Amino acid sequence: MRFASRSRSLRLCGVVLALGACAAPRRVPASDGRAARDSSVESSRSGLRRGDKTIRVLLARASGRDVIVRSGPGITTWNGRRFRGTVDVLRDVSGDAIVNAVDLEDYLRGVLPGEIGSRDPRDRAALQAQAVAARSYAAARMGERRTLFDVTATVSDQVYGGLSAERAETDDAVRATRGLVLTWNDRIVTAPYHSHGGLMTASADELFWRNASQPYLRPVDDHAPGGGCFCDASGSRGWERRFTRAGLRPLLQQYGAAAGVARVSDVRMLRITARGPSGRVTALEFEMADGRAIVRGNDIRSVLRTDGAILPSTNFSVELRGDVLLLSGSGNGHGVGMSQWGAIGRARAGHDARSILAAYYPGTRLAPLL
Repeated sequence: MRFASRSRSLRLCGVVLALGACAAPRRVPASDGRAARDSSVESSRSGLRRGDKTIRVLLARASGRDVIVRSGPGITTWNGRRFRGTVDVLRDVSGDAIVNAVDLEDYLRGVLPGEIGSRDPRDRAALQAQAVAARSYAAARMGERRTLFDVTATVSDQVYGGLSAERAETDDAVRATRGLVLTWNDRIVTAPYHSHGGLMTASADELFWRNASQPYLRPVDDHAPGGGCFCDASGSRGWERRFTRAGLRPLLQQYGAAAGVARVSDVRMLRITARGPSGRVTALEFEMADGRAIVRGNDIRSVLRTDGAILPSTNFSVELRGDVLLLSGSGNGHGVGMSQWGAIGRARAGHDARSILAAYYPGTRLAPLL
C-alpha cells in the first residue's frame, strides 16, 4: 500500500545529511525480536508539516480501572507510569482507548530503551542507528493518517515505555540524530529491524510480506572479518525447540487458519520444502493423515509456538528423533532490515551509525524532517 501524503504527512528537507563518525566506546541487552510491523514494508511519502510532529500512541484499551493524573507541566501519569505529552481516553469502533499524544522525539526517548537499550559506551553508534530506524518507522506510520492512533506501544509496532523508561545513553542517541530519517526515492521508509539476524539477514520476499519488493530490503552478508557474524556480540549460540507429532495438530487447529491451512488432521511429518536466499525456511510442509498443508514465510513462526511464544526465527533445520521433531536454529526475529545485535557488533568494530544504516538498508539516504 502507498501511504497518502495528507495534511499530517511528514515533509523532508531538500538537504540530505549524513551522520558523521560516532565516538566509540560502553555492555548490552538488545530486544528479543522487536521489529517494525511485518505487514507493511513500503515507504511513506515525505513527512509532517512544520510544527506538526505529534505522534499518537495506543498504550492500551481502557479497562475501567485506569487512573490518569496530570502530574506536572507536559507530564501525565497513567497507572503509575509517567508519560510526556497528554494521555486521554478516546473512543473508536473497538471501544475506549488510552492514547498518549507526544512529540515524535520524546516518543523515541521512550522507545529506544525497550528496543535496543545498551549501557556500553562502545555501542553508541548502534543506538544512533536504532534511533534513525525507529524514527523512520514512526514517521511512516504517522503518514498513514489513522483515525485514533498512529502506533501501538507494543511489539506490534515499537515497544514504548514513556518517560518512565528513558535513559541517558538512549536520550543521547535521539539527540545526536534529531529529525533524521531514512528515505528511498524521497519517501520515508518503514525501516524494519530485528534482534539477531545470523550470518545473513533476509529479504522481505522471504517472509511473503505484502508489497515486499523493496530494493533496500535484501539479504545482507553479516559475516565479521575475524570469523562468525557481527551479531555474535549477543553471545547466542542458537536455539532448539521440540514438538511431538501429536502436539502439532492442536497448534495447526489454533493458528493454522491464519496461515492458510484449511483442513487439519493428525500430523505425521514436518518437511522443509524451500529456503530463501538467506537460508531461511520459506515453505514448511505438514504431512497429515488425510492430506498436506504448506505454511510459508513468517507464518511458520506463528504456527510453531511453545507456551504461546512464536518460533524465534525461520532459520532452522528439522530432525525426527523417535516421536519428537527437533528444530535447531539460530537468530531471533523476522530477519529483515537491521539486525540490532549486528549493529552492536559493527559499532564495537568501529563502524559509525551512517555505515551501519547503509549496510542494513542499502541504497537508502538520510534526510531531515522539516
